[in-house]
This record gives sequence, C-alpha cells and structure tokens, in this order.
Amino acid sequence: MDFKHAVQNSFADIIQEYQFSVIKVNEDEIMLLHPNYALTIWKSREGIDIYYLFLNRLEKVKITNFLFSRYEKNLLANILPANNLADKISNGLLIHSRGLRKYFPELLTGKTKWIGSFKNNHFYNEPRVISKDEMTAYQSGIQNEI
Repeated sequence: MDFKHAVQNSFADIIQEYQFSVIKVNEDEIMLLHPNYALTIWKSREGIDIYYLFLNRLEKVKITNFLFSRYEKNLLANILPANNLADKISNGLLIHSRGLRKYFPELLTGKTKWIGSFKNNHFYNEPRVISKDEMTAYQSGIQNEI
C-alpha cells in the first residue's frame, strides 16, 4: 500500500477545499500542511492516528481518540469489516476524512476554538515536540510554498 496515495485519495476533497500541501514525512507518516497548522496521519499495526501540529510552537498532540469521541455512528455507513491491516488503514482514513469534514470544519479552516473542548476531554494529552522527520517535512513544505 502506498500510504501517501491512500491519504491523498481519502482526503482529496479536504486537501483541495482547505488547500493543504501533502508531504511524505516517512513511510508511515503523511503531513497535511496548512498555512496555520498541520495534521499528520500516521499508520501503525493498529490502524491510523492523527496528530495536530502547532506550527507556532513546533509541538504536536494526538487527537485520534478525541475525534472518534465526537463522531456519530452514521460515519460507519458503508464501511466493510477490516480483514487485514490495509483494510483497517483504509477504513480509518475514510472514517476520519468523513468525520473531520462533518464534525470539525473549524479545525480544518485553522480555527482553534475546538482546543478548549479537547483540553476538557478525557482523551487530552500534553503536546510534545515534533520529530526531526516532521521538522524536515515541514521545512520542505514551507520551501515549496515560497
């Protein structure tokens, strides 16, 4: 599975509407770079995780479980059971692309009002410094914008 291609396909409408640059961080992580923030989508043996990157502080926070806690069950319509990891990743990408679009349009535009709800949620976790790979991807993304 070409992970970057899978992310681009699943998030195509979001990428176009919110003018994200798509950057491959490494084999397991794709960055959706917006002028005000970035989302990274990371694949693992369990599926995918989504991180929100605060570009002004160069920190990231895992928001996967917080996002899932706000999604409604109707997002699972037409999702086939996952029989393998590739299916699980594809399902996760589809669910998150639907969920972000429907339940978090303000996040996608770069507004930060949602962070208050996140901080008061039991899935809140402290931000941590972005990785060297993420820093390199971010810097290359900025260079390509110039």
